[in-house]
Amino acid sequence: MSEVHLFAKVLLLEDDSSHALLIRRALKPYAAEVIHVSAVAELCSYLSKEKVDLVVSDLNLPDSRGISHIEQVRTLCRGAPIVVLTSSNSIHDAVAAMRLGARDFIIKNFDDSFSEVLSFSLSRIFSAVQLEKEKQKLQHEMEAFSVAIESSQDGLAVVEKSGEVSYSNSSYRRIVGLFGGSVSDLLDGIGPRVASAEALIGTIQRRLESLAVGGVWSTEVCLLDSKDVAFELSISAVRAVSSGHACSVVWIRDISERKRREKFQREILSTTTHDLKGPLGTVALCNEMMLDLVEGQDKLKELTLRSASCVRGAIHLIDEFLSARRIQEGSFILKPARHDLDELLKGITLDYGAVAAAKRIELSYRCASTEQHGKLDKLGITRVIGNLLSNALKFTPKGGKVDVTLRVSDQDTQIDIADNGAGIEPAEVQSLFTRFSRLDKHKGIEGTGLGLFVVKSIVTAHGGKVEVHSQLGAGSTFTVVLPKDPPVNERGELVSLDF
Repeated sequence: MSEVHLFAKVLLLEDDSSHALLIRRALKPYAAEVIHVSAVAELCSYLSKEKVDLVVSDLNLPDSRGISHIEQVRTLCRGAPIVVLTSSNSIHDAVAAMRLGARDFIIKNFDDSFSEVLSFSLSRIFSAVQLEKEKQKLQHEMEAFSVAIESSQDGLAVVEKSGEVSYSNSSYRRIVGLFGGSVSDLLDGIGPRVASAEALIGTIQRRLESLAVGGVWSTEVCLLDSKDVAFELSISAVRAVSSGHACSVVWIRDISERKRREKFQREILSTTTHDLKGPLGTVALCNEMMLDLVEGQDKLKELTLRSASCVRGAIHLIDEFLSARRIQEGSFILKPARHDLDELLKGITLDYGAVAAAKRIELSYRCASTEQHGKLDKLGITRVIGNLLSNALKFTPKGGKVDVTLRVSDQDTQIDIADNGAGIEPAEVQSLFTRFSRLDKHKGIEGTGLGLFVVKSIVTAHGGKVEVHSQLGAGSTFTVVLPKDPPVNERGELVSLDF
């Protein structure tokens, strides 16, 4: 087994050969290789060509006046530490040498304590050098991290519980400028250009005060005067390294392009299916008429039947693509109508009562407002609440609790599904609603990875949003917010499409 040394190569400057022999012997346990030179000129020549890890230099040399060579050696040794050797009557020179850059000095008395003093000095220097390297590495990483954050298109800010912004990058300041807000405070950052600004400010304030370390919450922010501009805002509670108290990291991401793409896809789907069904219906009708004309002509009848079958298959494919049975493929036609939401949610909760009972989970429902009606697609929202309830029951341990709460106001409808399960990592919240996305810790649990994708698709089609508030070990709350009047097309339909 090879011996591990503190320093790979040590350069020793000592003009006394007997002293050099003793010093080299003392250095042996700490250096893989010791190079001995006897003059400053020789040392400088070596350093100009080779790199060393440590320089040990005598101060009493024939071609140097005391400490005059130390500064020159420091320049040439490229950061390698310098230890000076001095006699007991030249301590002042040793101290002066340290002012010029030497790391330590050792008195050359060569008694029994010399090796011990040398060991202590070299170990201390080695630790200091390693610490400096770690600091430099950390500093370089922080500089790279700082550049990455500052050049990111996503806005980032560090926010106190009060809402005061202690740090923000240029993208955050730019986005808050679009909001018409102030960059010094997160609550003031939600300016007059933000839709439902007052309600959003109240929600953010509550989250800043209540979000525990490790918790995360996200929502969607839209602008009043730019319907195609939207942002995703998330708040993660962390513990500040400097003070130890809780603060929050706020990310704001521009999702306008994604929203525009979704809108374009919905319009293309709606237009294409409408344009295709008309001609295909005509072809189907012609095939039915031709069947009467080719009666008795087996070959022609076979071809006509084959053609009719293909047309019917195409029409069925279009209908299926726009139906609830194919929502996993990305499309769902929704037809909002006024419903009794209290009755609807009671029924859905009741449907999952057996599942909850089997896991000994307490499942409850309550309506927290006097108004109970809202305009929505019954089948679609049933699918949304069903998926969220199914997830909550699936990831809540036996003996846990799942609560469903309905709130209806003049502006919107809010449905909360809260559990006290395992919670979600802050870094994983952003990918929850991605198609086929599954958390690593849930890979062994049955599921397609489409459930939350479907939820987001249906809620988005209603013009609503899904918010997540989660904390590891304390559970998750999924909040569905639906507008009072969904943005239906001229046929009174909503098209949900998310590829």
